[in-house]
Order: sequence, then structure tokens, then C-alpha cells
Amino acid sequence: MVMEAVVFLNVDIGSEDRVMEQLAAIPEVKAVYFVYGPYDLVVKIEAPDIEKIRAVVREKVRKIDGIRSTTTLIVAKSHAK
Repeated sequence: MVMEAVVFLNVDIGSEDRVMEQLAAIPEVKAVYFVYGPYDLVVKIEAPDIEKIRAVVREKVRKIDGIRSTTTLIVAKSHAK
């Protein structure tokens, strides 16, 4: 079974492209979106369990220079076409 999480990020002004590239290089990151609204980037993460998601966010995502804050949502159920 694969767990999914969606992470909303606020980043330093002007760092969006660089941060997106670094996020995309993380194997567990399946998509990165530049968005308009209260957040700057949205990231989809897939991992085998919640502990792995926690480790990815804590040890890989949050350590990227330019990320100011993260909000992580664990997906309870999804439907994709």
C-alpha cells in the first residue's frame, strides 16, 4: 500500500524555480506545482507509510534553503482518472 501526502509550502520570493527543481529531485516527490494563493508551491509525496512521509518532509523537504514554512496533509482516500 502506498500512502500519499500533499504538502503546501511558502518559499522566499524569487526562489520558486530553484526550490521546485530541488523538490523534484527527491524520489518520493511525485509532483510539484507552482500555485497562486496563500501558498507558493504544492507537493505530492508518495511513500510506504506515514513514518516515511514524516522523514521525507523533515529530513529532505524542510532542509531545502528558501522554504519558509510547510503544511502537510495526509491523504485519507483518493480517486484519480
